[in-house]
Amino acid sequence: MEKLTLKGKVILEGKIKLKTGMHIGGTKETLKIGGTDNPVIRDAFGGILIPGSSLKGKIRSLLEKKYGRYDKDDKRDSYLPCKCGKCEICKIFGPHDSKNIYEPVRVIVRDAYLQTEGNKKDYEYLEIKVENTIDRLKGTTIKGGIRNMERVVAGSEFKFEVVFNIYKEEDKELIKKFIEGMRLLEDDYLGGCGSRGYGKIKFKDMKVICKPKEYYEGNENSKIESNKVESLNELESELNKVWEGLTFN
Repeated sequence: MEKLTLKGKVILEGKIKLKTGMHIGGTKETLKIGGTDNPVIRDAFGGILIPGSSLKGKIRSLLEKKYGRYDKDDKRDSYLPCKCGKCEICKIFGPHDSKNIYEPVRVIVRDAYLQTEGNKKDYEYLEIKVENTIDRLKGTTIKGGIRNMERVVAGSEFKFEVVFNIYKEEDKELIKKFIEGMRLLEDDYLGGCGSRGYGKIKFKDMKVICKPKEYYEGNENSKIESNKVESLNELESELNKVWEGLTFN
């Protein structure tokens, strides 16, 4: 295995804005009387969030489908994340088989928390969407086919942070690959029930922060922050600018 040393960290920050209602399922243990049996996920204090695992997994899945980087599991007749350990996707996210780790995994995806306005509470950003199953012959609702889905309302915003550990100069291409996955996600969906219109999102208020190894040695002035941008194409351009703060000697 090649001996690699950390050259610094590149951080993508911004907001995820919901264009439609979103449902990422949570536990029913905190269900209140009169509530829904399909609640959204919350933390231990009731805070609404997009788990980092959900955001990371969705972006990885979209990239794997685009490039055909997934593995057949004959035992379960299903397809699983790539486990080769050598492709760009495995370098970014890590291989599905820990035995095939040849380089340090590059990306860390934080939980993204709901951004509230003024004195509004998290629960004020929730709605109940009633769904049902239709009898194909009668055109009426099937008895017992009604379900109540809790959703975070359209227009809600979540603050996200993605951290890349940088070891090689070519790692910039891995960050660009991740941004490509973000583009794919904007035209897909996040969470469940996407085919029914849930989970359309838009990334906004984004910037790139470059912290070279000198920053962690005490030189805070070595940190470079980009301008705030509204499109992923602009974000990639800002990445090219701040990348000059890293050295690979």
